[in-house]
Amino acid sequence: MAPETPRPAAISFSELTKVYRLYATPRDRLVEILTGRPRHGEVAALRGVSAEVPRGSVVGIIGENGSGKSTLLKILAGTTSPTSGTSRVGGRVAAILELGSSFHPEVTGRRNAVLQAALSGLSSGEVEAAIPEIERFAELGDFFDRPVKTYSSGMSMRLAFAVATAVLPDIVILDEALAVGDARFQKKCVDRIWDLRTQGKTILFCSHALYYVSALCDRALWLRSGEIAGDGDAQKVVLEYEEYLARKDRDAAAPVPVPVSAETLGRFVSIRLLDGDGRDAAVFRPGDPWTLELSFEGDTPERPLHVHVAIITPDQVTCFVADSKVSGAGPFVGRARHTVRIGVDSLPLAKGEFIAVAFLGDEKGLALYDARSDVRFRVESDRWTSGFVVVPSRWSEAP
Repeated sequence: MAPETPRPAAISFSELTKVYRLYATPRDRLVEILTGRPRHGEVAALRGVSAEVPRGSVVGIIGENGSGKSTLLKILAGTTSPTSGTSRVGGRVAAILELGSSFHPEVTGRRNAVLQAALSGLSSGEVEAAIPEIERFAELGDFFDRPVKTYSSGMSMRLAFAVATAVLPDIVILDEALAVGDARFQKKCVDRIWDLRTQGKTILFCSHALYYVSALCDRALWLRSGEIAGDGDAQKVVLEYEEYLARKDRDAAAPVPVPVSAETLGRFVSIRLLDGDGRDAAVFRPGDPWTLELSFEGDTPERPLHVHVAIITPDQVTCFVADSKVSGAGPFVGRARHTVRIGVDSLPLAKGEFIAVAFLGDEKGLALYDARSDVRFRVESDRWTSGFVVVPSRWSEAP
């Protein structure tokens, strides 16, 4: 079988760097101009990034706020220049960057659409043919013939998206284009992006909605602090980015506050997480055996102890609870050390970071003698899922 012929690059950029100057006051800028002495600080939005985007690719740009995503798209769209480095874009470009920034507020939506279509390189005949489709897609009604300054942000986005995708572009650059508007119109936008994809258009798509990046893109670029932290298959890079965010949340999370009774009649000695082979573990996959082993001891022979455990997320969403009294496993009596295991044959959790929390208290659940909330574990999965729990389901077609 002959090797696949590489597709020519629609977009390429090499060692792109963008440094912004920051002045404390306008006076500092004037003094610098007059004296030639630097009076500014600098912040690097991009630091030597390089990549090629083959023609017909759909590439998602992901990263935290301030990572350089919008700066990169502005450079590729030609609305700003890099401090150093080179970029090349081959073909007609349609871009949605800052919402409505290309519209004249005093001019009607129809006139703005005509101007933007003409500026994109369409002939007068092509512009005339495109306007009805823009009007239909934007669904602005009478507002299409009213000044853009009367539009809401959602209406401006509708017009911008309709124009950008109707001017026969070779390359479409979208910066958070799905962040504004109602759910129905977002669905229209997703369908239009999918149509452009099937037509072989090159699309750069920046979004914090990682589901859209996984579903629409075949490749993702992850920017972090102005540098490329990940580049490859969209679902794989999105998973790496989500794991990075989860680690940040875990490291920044404050300990879960647990009120403990002043009268301590029992205490935890140790707490362990075990895998299906009985070995200590901190990483699991959905469906794996999962066991929490607790060792504790009481201070009096007559006071019965009960154990309550839970699995929560770092932001304290409860995913699972188990109680020794409800389960009929207790009570635990006496001064001796007790070791119990709470086992789950098939872990029903989706990928993410979790905390195992254990409470030791009296049989009525009114007094809490000890608590542990420092046992963290991670669930990894190759599949993108939403939510915290994976519930087995059965699908069938009704007769």
